[in-house]
Amino acid sequence: MIGSTIDKYEVLEKVGEGGMATVYLGRHNTLKRMVAIKVLHPHLSASTRNRLRFAREARAIEHLNHDNILQIFDYSGSDAEDCFIVTEFVQGRTLSALLQDRGMIPSELAAIIGVHLCEALAYAHESGIIHRDLKPENVMLRDDGVVKLMDFGIARFLDESTVTMTGALIGSPAYMSPEQALERPVDSRSDLFSLGSLLFHLITGRLPFPGTNPSIILRNIIEGKRPEVLELQPGVSPQLADCIERLMQTDPKDRFEDASQVAEQLRAVLEHAGLDLEKEPQWDAETYLEDPDEWESRLQAHLEVVLLERGRKAFSEGNHLDAQRLFNRLLAWNPEHPEILELLSSFHYPEATPTTPPSDSSQRWPWIGAVLALLIAGVAWYFLQPPDPPIETSPVEPLIIAQAVDTLPVSPVEMRVDPPPKLDPKPKVMEFPSELRERAGSPRSLTNPTVLTLPEPSSDPLPPKMAFVRVSLDSPTWGDVYIDDKLVFNGLRQPQVLETVAGTHTIRVSNPLSTKFTREFTVEEGATFDIQASLKELMMTVTLDGFSPLCDITLAGAPMGSVESLDGVLRIKAPRQAAKLSLDCPEGPMSFDLIGAPGDAKTLSMP
Repeated sequence: MIGSTIDKYEVLEKVGEGGMATVYLGRHNTLKRMVAIKVLHPHLSASTRNRLRFAREARAIEHLNHDNILQIFDYSGSDAEDCFIVTEFVQGRTLSALLQDRGMIPSELAAIIGVHLCEALAYAHESGIIHRDLKPENVMLRDDGVVKLMDFGIARFLDESTVTMTGALIGSPAYMSPEQALERPVDSRSDLFSLGSLLFHLITGRLPFPGTNPSIILRNIIEGKRPEVLELQPGVSPQLADCIERLMQTDPKDRFEDASQVAEQLRAVLEHAGLDLEKEPQWDAETYLEDPDEWESRLQAHLEVVLLERGRKAFSEGNHLDAQRLFNRLLAWNPEHPEILELLSSFHYPEATPTTPPSDSSQRWPWIGAVLALLIAGVAWYFLQPPDPPIETSPVEPLIIAQAVDTLPVSPVEMRVDPPPKLDPKPKVMEFPSELRERAGSPRSLTNPTVLTLPEPSSDPLPPKMAFVRVSLDSPTWGDVYIDDKLVFNGLRQPQVLETVAGTHTIRVSNPLSTKFTREFTVEEGATFDIQASLKELMMTVTLDGFSPLCDITLAGAPMGSVESLDGVLRIKAPRQAAKLSLDCPEGPMSFDLIGAPGDAKTLSMP
C-alpha cells in the first residue's frame, strides 16, 4: 500500500491500525495537502452492500464542520475496490495514549477537554448525528491543544453490519450506554453516558466497568455496578464527580438533557477552581502538553490557595457540607494539612446540654455545627483508610462506638436506684437532625444514623499498635500500593500517608507499564516511615533477525547505533504512536513502522 496511489492521494506511510481500519499518511496529488487516509479492512469492504452502506454514512457526516470534529475531505465511491475516508491529518496524540503515559489527568484538564467534546456533540446532535462510539481512542489532542473528535458515523455503519462483538470491531464495550448494550434505540443521551465513562477514566485512571470479558463488562453496565468517582480518587474535583455521576445514570431520563447543559456544568468546575482560560492562557491544554509535570504542580499550588479560601468562607458561613467537600480534596493531597487541622481544632464545641434540645434555634446551631465538624473529621479519617477494590465495594458500615460498662459515668438519679437499672440490650440509636440528612450530598457523607452500642465488659485483646508510612514516587508516573500483598491505595501519584500496624512489613508499588518496587521496612508505634518508590517504565525490545552487523539504526530520526554495537537487540521506550525505524545497510536502506507498549518484545526479520 505504501508508495501506491488511492484515487488522487499518494500513500506515504502507515501511521496506525485498529480493529476496523488502517490509517495512512497521504498527500493530495495536485493540492499537495497532507491528509489521513483511513482504509477499512477487506472483510468489512468485501460486499457491495457494505460499500453502499459505508458511502451513505460518509455522505451523512461529510457536512459536519466544527473546530472540534475531525474534518472529512473525501471518501470512496460505492464502486471503489477499497472503502476509505480522507480526513484532515492531526499532529498530536489520542487520549488513550495520554492515559498510557500519565495514568490519569487532573480534574480541571478533564473539564477543559470535556467542554470541547460537549461543543462537538451538541453541534452533531443538532444535525441529527449520534456518535455511538465515544472513547479515548477516538479523541485526539492536537499539539496546539485543540480537541478533535473522530470517527463520527463509523460506529453506525458497524452497528448495522453483520460484524459481531467477538470481532472487536464495534469498539470497546467499556464506554457503551446501557441502552446501547441492550441493543435498544439510542439518542443523544447515549453519547452523554459514554462521555461520563470517558471522563471517569481520565480522572481516576480506571475504567468504570472493568471485567475480564465483554459479557461481564456489559452486564455491569446494564446493572449499573461500578464504584463512585470519589471512592476511587478522593482528590478529584467534587463538582466534576457530581457531573460524572449524573452523566452515568442507568436511566437516560436521569441524565442531562443535552450536551450544552453538560458544558455549562464543566465550565462551572473551572470557575470554581478559579481558572479563566480567556484571561489566563497558561491553563490551556497546549500549555499542559508542553510540560505536564510543571502544569500539574502549578495547578496544585493554585488550588491549595483557592480551595482553602473557599472552604474557610463556607465554614464561617455555616455551610459545613460544602466546606467538607473542599477540605476532603485538600486532605486527600495532604492528610496533615496544617491550616485545615488548625481550623478544625479551633472550633469550639458546646458544653453538655439537656437531652431535650432547646427551642431557641440560636442555641441549637452550635450543637449542629459540632456534629458537622465531627463529620468532617470522620470523613477525613475515612479517606486515609485503605480503599476497597473498585468493583466489590460494600456500603459504608454504621459507626460503632463501644465503651465498657464499668467506665460509664453514673448520673445522680442512677445513684439513688437500688439495685441499679439493667441496661437495655437493644442498641440506642442517635439520629442526625433531619436537615443534615437532607443536605448530605457527598458520596462519603454519613447518611446512616450512628448506632451507640453498650456491650458488656469483655476480655478482647487490646487494639493493634498503629503506625504510618509515607509513600512517594521519584518519577512522574503512578502506582498501586500494596502492604503485605494487600492493596492499600489505588493510583498513587502524589505523596500519601497510609496507616499500618507497627512492626515489619513488605511494601510493593507497581503498575502494568513499569518495573515493580518492593521493600521491607520496620516502623514503631506512632512513628512515620518514609519510602520513596522508584518505578521505571518497562522497555520495549526489538530483535533484529538476519540483518547485517554493519546496518546503522535510526529511530524517529535519532541514531541508535549499529546492529553489531547493539548485539542485534534494540531496547527503547515503547513508541505508542507509529515511529519510523530506519536501517542503512550494505544491501540498501530499509524502514519499518514501529509501535508497541512497555514490555513488548518484537522481532524484525530481514526482508
